[in-house]
Amino acid sequence: MEVIKLNYPENGEYLKYIIQKKEEGVAVDCGSVVLKKGQLLPFKTLESHEISFLISGKLKVLTKDGSEKIMNQGDLIYLNKDEVRETETLEDSKILFFLFKEN
Repeated sequence: MEVIKLNYPENGEYLKYIIQKKEEGVAVDCGSVVLKKGQLLPFKTLESHEISFLISGKLKVLTKDGSEKIMNQGDLIYLNKDEVRETETLEDSKILFFLFKEN
């Protein structure tokens, strides 16, 4: 068991990994992201399934298939690794994310 204090990126970085573990059959990453209002993360996919928790702020998440969701403080989102998505930062935001992939 580990207890780790949640911390955020510093010095202009936007992403910080907090936990990275590989267990039998699965790799799990947990990290934090800080985004500034107006920042755009262009369309991309990841090699992992993602669950993110919006600690503070407001985001718009769009997928290539035309789906659009607004995330508010306290919301969770699940994204399949194959979903092509773009994120627009509507307010300064802090995010806690979890990535899961087969090992």
